[in-house]
Amino acid sequence: MFVKLEQAEVYTEIIGSGKPLLMIHGNWCDHRLMSGCMERIFTSQGTSGYAEKFKRIYFDLPGMGDTVLKKDISTTDDIVDIVDAFISETIQEETFYIASESYGSYIAQAIVKKYQDRIGGIMMLCPVTVPLPEERELPFRNVIYRDNYFYNQLSSNDQDTCDNMLTIQSRENWERYINEVRCGVRKADISLLKKIKRYGYPLRENADVPDTPFGKPALIITGRQDTAVGYRDALVLTENYPSSDFVILDRAGHMLQIEQEKIFETLVLNWLSKL
Repeated sequence: MFVKLEQAEVYTEIIGSGKPLLMIHGNWCDHRLMSGCMERIFTSQGTSGYAEKFKRIYFDLPGMGDTVLKKDISTTDDIVDIVDAFISETIQEETFYIASESYGSYIAQAIVKKYQDRIGGIMMLCPVTVPLPEERELPFRNVIYRDNYFYNQLSSNDQDTCDNMLTIQSRENWERYINEVRCGVRKADISLLKKIKRYGYPLRENADVPDTPFGKPALIITGRQDTAVGYRDALVLTENYPSSDFVILDRAGHMLQIEQEKIFETLVLNWLSKL
């Protein structure tokens, strides 16, 4: 369905009922990145009780997926404004929770600043904390495992993508990447996202810093081999989110939720239990 706002028509999928859990995906992809990893948790045998407790709100950020912009935007702050309007329309005055990934976690930090008293908890997966890539502290690229039989069947372009996106290079991980991430990348408004990245990627000063430390349950998961956003820069979040579990997973890059699926799901379940 589409949620119609003044600035955009936001493609949205809502699953379940209960407490609103807002899912904010990363840059260039769409809502399927979040639904692909999170719905496995809510529908798995033995954890389905959480499906009754949380209304999962998946949506496509502006410039991504099937969301249609009605007005021109050029900055991350513009995207935050649309997410803000989306929250007002879909969640209204309810207390809610956030699960986010990468650039979506950067946006989520701005939402926490605005709605700090109404947010009951936050999960950030491979979060962006330093917006400009050239200023990030990144590890060296390192492929931990490669299934050579599978890898040699890929085209040269797909091999390059696999090398850039996956630290654990197996057929199963590649297929999940295709079905949950690249499917959204192919829908992205490339010219718009490049304009934002060039002219307005960083939020305005301190827009991502809560006025007071956010003391509700928080989970911050990073990958030791994440060459997109790294893990060291995210340590600063532990001061803004003092009740957080901060995790650095080895054998995990920016597709951590795919490469370390079981550990990721266990961590998220532990976070949900605190909510």
